[in-house]
Amino acid sequence: MYLIARSSELFAESCKYLAGGLGSNARMAVEPHPIFVAHGQGSRFYDVDGNEYIDYALGLGPLILGHCPRPIIEAVGAQLERGSHFGAPHELEIKVSKRLTELIRSLELVRYNQSGTEAVQAALRVARAYTGKNKIIKFEGHYHGWADNLYVSYAPPSVEAMGPADAPNRFLHSAGQVESVLEDLIVLPWNDLDLAKKAVQAHRDEVAAVLTEPIMCNASVILPKRGYLEGLRQLTAENDILLIFDEVITGFRVGLSGAQGYLGISPDLSVFAKAMGAGYPVSCFGGKREIMELIATEKVAHAGTYNTNPLVLAAVDATLTELARDDGAVYRHIGRLAARLRHGLREVFQRAGIPVRIQGPETVFSMMFTDHEITDFREAFRADAQRLMHFRKELRLRGVYTKPSPRDIWYVSAAHTDEDIDRTLEVVAEVVPLIK
Repeated sequence: MYLIARSSELFAESCKYLAGGLGSNARMAVEPHPIFVAHGQGSRFYDVDGNEYIDYALGLGPLILGHCPRPIIEAVGAQLERGSHFGAPHELEIKVSKRLTELIRSLELVRYNQSGTEAVQAALRVARAYTGKNKIIKFEGHYHGWADNLYVSYAPPSVEAMGPADAPNRFLHSAGQVESVLEDLIVLPWNDLDLAKKAVQAHRDEVAAVLTEPIMCNASVILPKRGYLEGLRQLTAENDILLIFDEVITGFRVGLSGAQGYLGISPDLSVFAKAMGAGYPVSCFGGKREIMELIATEKVAHAGTYNTNPLVLAAVDATLTELARDDGAVYRHIGRLAARLRHGLREVFQRAGIPVRIQGPETVFSMMFTDHEITDFREAFRADAQRLMHFRKELRLRGVYTKPSPRDIWYVSAAHTDEDIDRTLEVVAEVVPLIK
């Protein structure tokens, strides 16, 4: 059982100067208090008390190559010698953008920001300018950043509070948000094509875009039903509406061509972040040339002091090189280890008689305490979130770190090993009697 006395002291000290003692509210769910990290290496990180953790949160997704991958360190270090920031064009902009457009079929022109939140906002601006319409369709439980206009219906208190599926209630989640943002937002349950068709039929002349995660990764990991994304693609194309994929999580995590390549659907605009930078702050949005030309001709404003920062693009370039090496060997490695982990988790819980549902594509998955398949956000409420949080805490106290949230997601990196999986399953077997 791990002791975290120094982390406790640092958290108390941090609360004196940093609001909440943390850099993000998303880090508050660790009990009894957050762990302060000293350093990371490979598949593991180490806290200030000297405890070692096998890491399946991976910086909340970006660390697809693990902690401190040598090729990224060398690439960024070499660029640091040439300059850390210019505020002017440089050749890495061309090199990285060319690679992205070659890897992802739907990208013809791209632009960059630092966070997924920023890039989503830019994509919406372009979509509204291109279509001349204002409303956006988004889906319950999907997270597209913390900005006022989209931080809506992400975490309602209950299924009952959400109202009927065909006329859902809409929820703001922060003091300071203004209700006027709801005027241009239509919220629907995900994975229900009939409801999407009805909404488009009713608001065709007002809707600029349908914004969706192609694989829902913010409330369990939920794959689209057969024909659902194909249906959205056809529906938007026939009604002069743009289809936007938020691939902040899935981009370069499920494969080099993202979820759109994995699923065979090409959107009009896409947003990428997290894994593309292997831990460096970068996001990208892009799509069809005729749409993105609105930025090129300055009809749509897009700016940012640190956009295309050379240190960040050096990290992206090196990351894409590693992910593409040996015909994507990294993805085969991650998929094999994730399959071992998933199988082992199922076995442990089956022996204990505890129902679990493990689902997702090969390289990212969720484990929820329920006996049924989860196909939308409302069904996710039927899972036992309290038991999941108890499970996470007991794992953490024994050196296995998973995302500190009742919305489950497990990331495996290129740095994980079979020994990591073996040890993880040993810890899970120790913990199961405590949560039964």
